Amino acid sequence: MSELSHPDKLLYLACALFAAVALWLLTGAWNPPMQYRLGYVPPAEIHPRVQFSVDDDQATVKMQRDAENEAMSVYTNEPARLEQMRTRLQTIINQLTQAKQFDAEVERLWNEFFPIADETVAPPNPMEREEQFTRLKTLFQREGMLNAFQQRVEAALKPFASRGIMAPDQLEQKQGQAASIIVVTAGPNSNQQIISLNDVLRAQVLEKIRKSLQLELEELSKGEDLRFLVEAVTFWVEKNLPGTLTFDRQATILEREKAVAAVETQQRIYSTKEPVVQGGVPLQGRELFLLRREHEAYCDQRSFLSKTIYSLAILGMYYALGTLCAIYLVVKCPRILRDLNEYLLFLVPTCAAIALGYWFDDRWQAEVLVVMILAMTISIVYQQEFALLVTACVSLAIVLTSGSSLVGFVTVAASCSAATLSMTRIRSRNKLLFVGIWAGVVAFTTNYGVSIVAGQPATLALLEAAAWQGAYAVGAGILMTVLLPFVEKAYGILTDISLLELGDAAHPLLQKLAQRAPGTYNHSITVASIAEAAADSIRANGLLVRVGAYFHDIGKMLKPEYFVENQTASDNRHDGLNPAISTLVIIAHVKDGADLARQNRLPRAIIDFIEQHHGTTLVEYFYRVASAKVEANPDEREVDETIYRYPGPKPQTKEAAVLMICDAVESACRTLVEPTSARIEALVEELSMKRLLDGQFDECGLTLQELRQIQNSVTKSLTAVYHGRVKYPSSQPA
Repeated sequence: MSELSHPDKLLYLACALFAAVALWLLTGAWNPPMQYRLGYVPPAEIHPRVQFSVDDDQATVKMQRDAENEAMSVYTNEPARLEQMRTRLQTIINQLTQAKQFDAEVERLWNEFFPIADETVAPPNPMEREEQFTRLKTLFQREGMLNAFQQRVEAALKPFASRGIMAPDQLEQKQGQAASIIVVTAGPNSNQQIISLNDVLRAQVLEKIRKSLQLELEELSKGEDLRFLVEAVTFWVEKNLPGTLTFDRQATILEREKAVAAVETQQRIYSTKEPVVQGGVPLQGRELFLLRREHEAYCDQRSFLSKTIYSLAILGMYYALGTLCAIYLVVKCPRILRDLNEYLLFLVPTCAAIALGYWFDDRWQAEVLVVMILAMTISIVYQQEFALLVTACVSLAIVLTSGSSLVGFVTVAASCSAATLSMTRIRSRNKLLFVGIWAGVVAFTTNYGVSIVAGQPATLALLEAAAWQGAYAVGAGILMTVLLPFVEKAYGILTDISLLELGDAAHPLLQKLAQRAPGTYNHSITVASIAEAAADSIRANGLLVRVGAYFHDIGKMLKPEYFVENQTASDNRHDGLNPAISTLVIIAHVKDGADLARQNRLPRAIIDFIEQHHGTTLVEYFYRVASAKVEANPDEREVDETIYRYPGPKPQTKEAAVLMICDAVESACRTLVEPTSARIEALVEELSMKRLLDGQFDECGLTLQELRQIQNSVTKSLTAVYHGRVKYPSSQPA
């Protein structure tokens, strides 16, 4: 456990603690999750654990309708209409009392006070009307009688002016069943009052006006019989009485809306003895809504102690699963624990998958989509067996936090396992689509089969739910195809797809290498072929080694004439140079190559091959030249071996070690006069063992058995390249 004992690892533990708390917050892990999902068929009735209430929409709508129906209509009152009628009556009386004779005009005005003759009414004859007209004039000849009459009529009509009078056509526009109305009187003394409908209806108002006029006009009699005047005025008022109320539609609508808004939402209370859902019925929208409300009520009544204990249990589960993954990382993949960025690139997506899986499961039961993408990512970036472990842990965390059933866990685990085990070599973009389709078939069959085993009826709805799980798995494969370039960029890894694209001979750097240093280019192509076969022999990534070999010597294109494969027999730039200077020129191709790779945005994995293919080996030729000079001239300073070594680093992967061996052997093999199989085998053995004893393979994990397999493969490849030729006899002269 030394990986976790370093003080810097406290930061790693802090990140893990923060991740667990963040997941606890995002998933609401202080309360148990709801167990039920859309389409689930409960085997028996489900009773609530606690009493709860839900909004009763039907009862609320009924109450709103009743309130709207009982809302009072609004009418605008115009008292001026009644005042205009009274003024007209006073004007007619003035004209009649001031008339000098009973002519046709006077008769016309006087006839307004009497009904028209019909089958039911027998009005006074002309003589009687004239006689009554004479009595009217005599009556109003009294001093102050006209003013008194005006005051009495005004007093009789005044109460009805403030309340208003409703004509029959306005009654028809009234809305609702309210027995009262709201009367709004405009003007300087504007007011609003609630008045019973019976107090403003024209028929009832006429009856009251009749009695009021009779009482008021009888005060003017002074012993005389004024019935004729009372009847005449009452008839005229009845015939001319206007409606003063006008229906206000907009104000009425507002009143009805206010009445509806004032209605409180009605509640439907479910007791613990009353079933919320019937057994054998698939859960749909209404049933799920009731179960959610019941779950919320149950969670609300839980004590603080219960929530604390449950939270600690969930956090403990997170840490247990995290510890399991950490142990694997320490044993199998320690590089993740050596770099904080690497660690976060693993931790953040894993926690995000749990949070998104919880959210997706709650809404669409689509957690398989998220977990499959995580499984495929880990398979590509790390190892398949690690992806299986992480998938199992993430699936378990999602099930425990979201309340998903055993069916959900088995479906996710089976689908992700199928996808992970299919992620061997991704040499085409169709591969991920096929992986998604295969995982979709597994998801469909697993979900359907396990659901039936769990007691769910084999219905069309169950078939549809299983089909959705399959569709989510296929969707994960499609999404991963789109996300693959971003995954490669974020993690600095290369899939076979990218390697095939990168290893295209038309790559600009390779084209420049072929033009400027054709010997180096041919050397790189040969090394690539030999190294790929050697890497495949130990089950390393042969394609990665091949592409790395293409670019490992690109630094030589800057000074190609200083490297033997690009020189002619008579042109050697090192002649006359100090061995130390020549060594600096040779060693510089590593740094120059890495700089060129970065400028052309080659991936980190390819740059590693450039920097590591010589490790810290000795530039042996110039070291020996320098040593020979020292031996020939004792006055020379002793040779410092470190000056003649490459800066490194040593190979960090088995692939880099394979490239180191193949690069050295292929170059040396060119010096063999007769490259027979035995000589090639001896050369391969010598050079590889020299590097082993020099400690070049100490950091790459290469075993002796694998080294022997590499030697055998390289020997076979070089023997095929430098095989013996048949010597043809020369032609004889004629």
